[in-house]
Amino acid sequence: MKRTAIVLLSAGICLGGYAQSGTDVKINDLNVPTSPAFVLMEQSPASIEKPTNPKALSISLLNLLQGGAVEFTPYWFKDRPAYTFSDYFNRKTPVFETLAFSAAAFKKDSVSFVAGGFRTQLFRLYSPRLKHDVDSARKAIIDLLTNDPDKLDLDAIAAAKTQLAGLKAKTTFDIELAGAYLGQANSYKSLAATKTGAWLNIRWSPYKFPLDFVALARYSRAVDPTKAGQDSVFFDYGISLSYQQKNFDLAFEFIDRRDIPAHADYHRLALVGNYQVADGIVVVASVGKDFTKVNNVLAVFGVKFGLSKEKASLK
Repeated sequence: MKRTAIVLLSAGICLGGYAQSGTDVKINDLNVPTSPAFVLMEQSPASIEKPTNPKALSISLLNLLQGGAVEFTPYWFKDRPAYTFSDYFNRKTPVFETLAFSAAAFKKDSVSFVAGGFRTQLFRLYSPRLKHDVDSARKAIIDLLTNDPDKLDLDAIAAAKTQLAGLKAKTTFDIELAGAYLGQANSYKSLAATKTGAWLNIRWSPYKFPLDFVALARYSRAVDPTKAGQDSVFFDYGISLSYQQKNFDLAFEFIDRRDIPAHADYHRLALVGNYQVADGIVVVASVGKDFTKVNNVLAVFGVKFGLSKEKASLK
């Protein structure tokens, strides 16, 4: 097997908070996004990633010993006391709020690989029905918080915040731009580029329907440092269909890869499952067929850990 029992451990650690805690709600998804560097390395369980909100800081470890990645979102390293929930939902082009940078390194056999990457959301849209329900949930929380302090129903407040966070995660339409640069070397002095790429993830989530559709368009160029002029140019396009319930997400992805110089096509078929075992702990597994014609059995297992403290005023 090309990849068997790969453990991908992701820890998302979000820094800072804004506004007063009594009227704040979390604005980040539970899901810890995969570093674009790992996607370009083809070391992640899913090759088609849902656009999600970057964490202020996240850390990923591959096989616990072979390598890892760090991703950070500069915008959220500073407190944003004036940033409101209305700002979040009405901002259709959150390029700076979602711009994240990542760096990764891993070792395979005797060769070391290092990579850098970025991601940002070019466009994000919530349907009018969803925004109406979000506003109703926001007002319900405010009403609960304005009661007599001695009569606050903490369980009701917690349930209302959970409902609001769930609604917030149901983005109707997202367009995410990502890219990465990969190099390899026996030493850092002999570092040479081996692969670069850029891609779009386009997500559509019908409201009150438990399906997500994500389309992929990716361009990449691979270079063999030992063979001058032996560049390979690939164009990948594909789609992922995922089904969600409260604690799990099951996705099927299909990708066609066109090797332009070789005039050849390769395919990737994968079934990817995410299961939330507890708040902030998600188990992920992937099985299927990888792009290569030999050693192409895909079998990946991982665990994601995520913590989020990013908040926005309910005003």
